[in-house]
Amino acid sequence: MVWGAYLYGGHTIAMFLQRPCEKREELFDRDEELEITLKCIRNGVWVAILGPRMSGKTSIAKVAGNMLSREGYNCIYVNLIRAYGVRIAVERILASLPKSIIDKVKDLLEFIGLKAGVTGIEIKLRQGVSYTSILEKLFQEISKRDKLVVVLDEVQEIKGGVNHFLAMLYRLRTSTKNLIFIFTGSAIGLMKTLLYPSPRNPMYGRTPVKVELKPWSIKLALEFLEQGLGECNVEYTERELEEAIRELGTLPGWLSFYGLRRCAGKPHRQALNEALNQATIIARSELEEILKGRARWARKAIRMLAYGARWSELLREAKTSPNSLKNLLETLKNLYLLAEESGVYRITDPVYKRAALKL
Repeated sequence: MVWGAYLYGGHTIAMFLQRPCEKREELFDRDEELEITLKCIRNGVWVAILGPRMSGKTSIAKVAGNMLSREGYNCIYVNLIRAYGVRIAVERILASLPKSIIDKVKDLLEFIGLKAGVTGIEIKLRQGVSYTSILEKLFQEISKRDKLVVVLDEVQEIKGGVNHFLAMLYRLRTSTKNLIFIFTGSAIGLMKTLLYPSPRNPMYGRTPVKVELKPWSIKLALEFLEQGLGECNVEYTERELEEAIRELGTLPGWLSFYGLRRCAGKPHRQALNEALNQATIIARSELEEILKGRARWARKAIRMLAYGARWSELLREAKTSPNSLKNLLETLKNLYLLAEESGVYRITDPVYKRAALKL
């Protein structure tokens, strides 16, 4: 969810797009992060693109993949949102394989437990054979023929069967040289284990290179809105843009919600209200995911964090254990939602603050 060219009512909205970018010329900023990603892949290094939601992680991965496809790489993109188990993740990966790749290994599919169906690859799971072992064999065979880049978007969503998935990645890392993974997401769950494995973990010493996307500065956010609205010939005041950034923050995705509506002809106040409502719904949904499986105290703690609170205040008001509170704060930090300054913990993004107060 980021920025790029979009056609609305016959007129091009050049900067604001509610889908990830796919071409380099569509990106605004992020040149350094893109170049690091490309350099890593060209040198056979796996990459983990990290950052808050709406920062442009998927765009960097997709643009990199499309650029590399012109250099002889085969690139596939896999959306893992809500893929909570390995079986679903493997099915999504198989469904993302293009026909051109499937045709090259068609003669081996039956042997490794797969079948090329009318709508894609079908899994024929035999006794004693796992989903990860089938995927591993397929990737090994593909990488013997071609250079393959696999983008696993929001990889932290995989929760069930993580150990099997990690073991598969380790074996692929050591047995193939033409297979490169780009992982995107936040440093929780599977992503955290990939980035910070214990010395006994097989991935220790083979961790992906981190590429972190930070929120823009206010100056850069202003430049983004000014350039985008200027290309749409939209009249605006500096005060309007400052208000939009104050209410929405500086994440590219949230700003695009506002810019798109201004370019569509809506006045400042209407565009900002609609953008805020849409962004808050998305942010609240993510916070609700964090709260799943946690007791009611966590909801109260997140509301307190919208205003800012010290550890002692959170512990006293939430009435929970230090370990439980520490776990919640670490999760929010790893999702790039929480900052700590002078002992005060605070949700930094204004949209997430707004969403937290609605919990």
